[in-house]
Amino acid sequence: MSIVTFSNNDKKETGQTLSVAAIATIMAIEHNYKILILSTDFNDRTMESMFFKTNGIEKNISSLFQIKADTTDVSNGIEGLVRLFASNRAEASLISTYARPIFTGRLDLISSPRTKEYSSYQTISNYFSQVAELANSIYDLVIIDLSRKVPRENIERVYNVSTMICMGLPQNRSSIQEFRELENENKFYQQKNIMLTMGKYNDKSRYTAKNTARYLGKKVKPFVVPYCIRFADSCSESEIVDYILKIRNLSFMDGEDGKFYQSVKDSAERLDYQRRVIDFGIE
Repeated sequence: MSIVTFSNNDKKETGQTLSVAAIATIMAIEHNYKILILSTDFNDRTMESMFFKTNGIEKNISSLFQIKADTTDVSNGIEGLVRLFASNRAEASLISTYARPIFTGRLDLISSPRTKEYSSYQTISNYFSQVAELANSIYDLVIIDLSRKVPRENIERVYNVSTMICMGLPQNRSSIQEFRELENENKFYQQKNIMLTMGKYNDKSRYTAKNTARYLGKKVKPFVVPYCIRFADSCSESEIVDYILKIRNLSFMDGEDGKFYQSVKDSAERLDYQRRVIDFGIE
């Protein structure tokens, strides 16, 4: 049981939420894990909209997986959990009650807070780390999409409970150099549980994962999620699950779709291995 947090310090777009959605979905398909995604953004329903239509009703998908109809009152999501914590009534068994099922028994989502008041969001964010810790007792893997809008002290609380922290790194020279300087100046970024992730990845760039790892002196290459227009369109149309299930049997030789699936699958496998090494000492 592990908590993996996706985060970034860069002001540039890193494709973090898209990466979390892709990796979590493919990991849920490929492994018999029970996974929870915890979305933490402020006034942004991007993660939720990738999986669910705007009216809150889940699309009916024919697949090998049992897709549960969504009957969750989403207004009770993270806010409902916070009320439980505030009244000392929070129990691990109740976590799934406040989550939205994507794949029954495999992948759930706790959507980001619905409040549009930043002061309320700040209060809710105090509980992100506690929700993750409690969920970790009943899920095999808790994946946190950590927003930069979370107050710094609460970001650090989430980091403190995380098994592994995947820092987003834009695929360009200045960002890679800035990270190298940051790593040299701050011991936090030298920790063994800090990994790198490149979203919207383009393997034609000279700043490949392999070259980046070499430049930074790292043994583990960044996890990558390639840019794929059909994946991006599917996310914007709430059809990410349909899309991924349709391409799951494709290979690297089967065009952009196959290359996307296999690349993300490889990143998910490597991420899973690294978090088990850190959490359980598996070599």
